[in-house]
Amino acid sequence: MTTETFKSDTVAVDLSGFLPVDESTLEILAPDGRKTGWNIRLAGPSHPKTIALNDAAARKELFRQKQIEQAQVNGKKYKSEEKTPDDARRETVQSIVGRIIGWNPINIGTGPIEFSEKAAEDLLIKPEMGWAYVQIAEAFGDEKRFTPRSGTK
Repeated sequence: MTTETFKSDTVAVDLSGFLPVDESTLEILAPDGRKTGWNIRLAGPSHPKTIALNDAAARKELFRQKQIEQAQVNGKKYKSEEKTPDDARRETVQSIVGRIIGWNPINIGTGPIEFSEKAAEDLLIKPEMGWAYVQIAEAFGDEKRFTPRSGTK
């Protein structure tokens, strides 16, 4: 098998306009599809918040794998961390909240709620806020949301 290199008489092709953007704004829709006015700024795949969150998850998984390996080498059984359903739900919400940059203040009958990761976690873990949580989670799975329109930033 041979490899060929192209000799270019032209300038290098610029693909930077196709790289994901750092942020995207999502307007949360009411369960009936109406606009709510609640705008949430989301961190894209190359945003520092996303990179830090991914690095923390990788470190946690590497540590767990190391513990399993050490237990196997020492002839012991690996005892996994005990989690309750609430712990698992909170961890999932935290992974979503970790990619939220901010939002405009909202009121759900208790006065204005300004964005903070703690406020977001406390709000989005509530079962009655599932309709908003799902929209945020789905937005992170939508690659087009973080892709510049027509290849330009």
